[in-house]
Parts: sequence; C-alpha cells; structure tokens
Amino acid sequence: MTWPMARRSRWRTTARVLAVLALLTPLVLPLVLLVLGALDAPGQSPPQTARDLLPDEPGRAGLDAALAMTPLWRQLANTALVTAVAVPVTVLLASSAGFAIGAGRGRSARWLLWLTVLLALVPPVCLWVPRVVLLRWLGLGGETLTVTFTALAATSPLLVLLYALAYRRVPASTLDAARSESLGPVATWWRVAMPQVPGATFAVAALAFAAHWGNVMEPTLLLTDPERKTAALGVRTLAGLEPTLYPVFLSAALVVTIPPLLVFLLAQRRIFALTTSEER
Repeated sequence: MTWPMARRSRWRTTARVLAVLALLTPLVLPLVLLVLGALDAPGQSPPQTARDLLPDEPGRAGLDAALAMTPLWRQLANTALVTAVAVPVTVLLASSAGFAIGAGRGRSARWLLWLTVLLALVPPVCLWVPRVVLLRWLGLGGETLTVTFTALAATSPLLVLLYALAYRRVPASTLDAARSESLGPVATWWRVAMPQVPGATFAVAALAFAAHWGNVMEPTLLLTDPERKTAALGVRTLAGLEPTLYPVFLSAALVVTIPPLLVFLLAQRRIFALTTSEER
C-alpha cells in the first residue's frame, strides 16, 4: 500500500507543477519577450523568427531614446503621486462601503448590495464624458491629481463587493461584542472589523494600484501638458513610432511595467501568508 500511495503522491505533485507552469506561461512569456525587445538596439527591422528575438548587442539604447523622446521619469513621478493618493482613498472608501453592506442587517443592507451590483454592471465608457465635463466645469481639468477622481467612488464597485464578501466572514459575535462596548459604526468598522480582513485590504490595494497605474483614458481626456501626464500615457505616445523603433516603445513599457509587477508579487505573497495563517 505504501508504494502505490507514494507513486500517486508523486503523480499529483507532477500534475500540480504542470498546471502551475501552464497557468504561468501566458503571463511570463510576454514579459520575457518584453525584456528581450527592450534590450535590442533601435533601427533594426522587427524580428521575423524566434532566433531574431535574441538581441545581438543588448543594451539600453532603447531606453535612452525613450527618455529623449518623452519625459518618462517625470511622468513616472506623476503616476507615483496619483497612486499614492488614489490607493489609500480607495481602500478607505471601499472598506467603509463594504462594511455597510457586509456587516449590515435587514432590508437596507440588501438594497445596498443590489445597488452596488447594478453599479458594477455600468460600462465605464458611459461615465467618461460626464466625468470630464464635471471636472472641467469645476476647473480641475488640467491637473495631474484630477485622474484620481474615480478613487472618490472607491475606483470600482467590484472592490466594494470584495470587501463586503470579506466582512460577511467576520463573526457576528465579534460585531455584537463591539456594539455592547458602546462602539459606534465608524469605530466598529475601523477598530474591530477592518483588522479582521487584511487579505481583502491587500487585494483591494493591489487592484487599485494596478487600475490607477495603468489608467490611460482619464489622462488622455484631461491632461495635455507632457509634464503633467502619467507614465501610461507617455508610453502610449511612443506606440505610434515606426516599426524599426520598437525597442524604444518596449523599453518604456518595461520601465512602467516593473512597479505594478513588484506590487502584485508582494501583495500575492502577503495574501498567501495571511491565508495560510488563517487556515492554521
């Protein structure tokens, strides 16, 4: 019995490894191609075969050209400012709204839940023009921080729903004990409920970071000064270069891709550690 069980265990381990590799390949392969293209020298024709993907003389000529064509470092600083403001605001508003839904009782909580679901079904394209008109009417159309306006609505109703589902798992006895200690709704949310859902907080923060870091539409509609634009918009301006300058575009894209990639890796590791500790 021991040998068949050990053999079955090895087969399961192998199957899991193959499944993980199958899932990672569509994510890692584009990143590898991005790095190889960024290290290539500008002025050459795009690769036609797999052998052409390897740069003959890898270097940073593409990045230097990108920095000469667009103020990429300044735009990265603008993007960092946007995310530094938008992510905390998103977390606080999504968490408080999710607490009202997830920890609420009665008909009002159900109505809030359905309202949030309906808002999540609204296509973002329907809100672009009204949002731009409102911001320009308020005289805020050309400032970098105006692109964080969506953070005032928790960035996305889906983030509110994520928190609501997390708060549903908080034991009702914990919230009842907080009420018995004469804690108000805000204090119960901040001091009792929110520390119970750190995994949701890291997930919402990572998703909000990715949404605002890679946001292109609002900067396109609101920002015209290159010094006030975000990095995603700066990379987009390089997308129209001629094919022989593809390393310039890929170098800028690689620089802009690294921060959200690191954030997701750190957030995933933290969420996995929290999930493992909760299971134990």
